[in-house]
Order: sequence, then C-alpha cells, then structure tokens
Amino acid sequence: MQGYPEENELLSLFECEPTFLESPSDSIDFFYTEATYKFSNGDEDFIVTIAPSYSEVKIRVTNRSSKNLISYLDLKRVYHFEITADKKDSSSILMKVEDDTHTQTIEIDFKPNFKLIFKEHY
Repeated sequence: MQGYPEENELLSLFECEPTFLESPSDSIDFFYTEATYKFSNGDEDFIVTIAPSYSEVKIRVTNRSSKNLISYLDLKRVYHFEITADKKDSSSILMKVEDDTHTQTIEIDFKPNFKLIFKEHY
C-alpha cells in the first residue's frame, strides 16, 4: 500500500518480529492484516500496532522500570507513514493524518529516547 513502509523496512526499524492478527500468506498480503511490534530502547517499552489497509496506527509507550504510561496514540486516518531514521543509535518516523480541512503531522523518535512532536496544519 502506498504511503506505508514495506514489511522488511518495519522489521529493520523496530528490530523485532511482529505478531499478526491474521498471518500473512499467499492469499493475504502484509498490508491487509494487523501487525504488532513490541520492543524497547532501554528506557521505554513500545507496542506499535499497524493496520495499513485500515490506515490505523496505535503506539503505546511505557516507562520500562515503573511501567507507567508515557504516551498512547490511537490514530484512524494515517495516510502517510514514513521512516525518517533507521540507524543503530537513532530511529524515528513521521506520520500524517488528513481530513477535509487540515493535516496533522506526528513525528516520533524511538531511539535514543522517546520524543513525540504533534503539529496541526491548515
């Protein structure tokens, strides 16, 4: 699906194998199922769920030691999901959500530490 990274790019970014709601096969493409990635940067734990065919992305971030919730995003209209950095010491994404009147951008750093920047554009 245009606007989302390929499965192998997501494997590289999150550095883990996903679990699937329905496993991809010859009859079901990766983009038509829901993939959940669970990983950590050492300080924060992440659960990222992506369903490209539904334009849905969920990101849950908790403090690794205290298990306290830091951030939770449940996005329903993500039309663009871009990997902006995928290196050993830094990883980040840019997502865009759009409706009839405006666009929202969400920039997220996973490594070295979690950071979220949310902007609304008219």
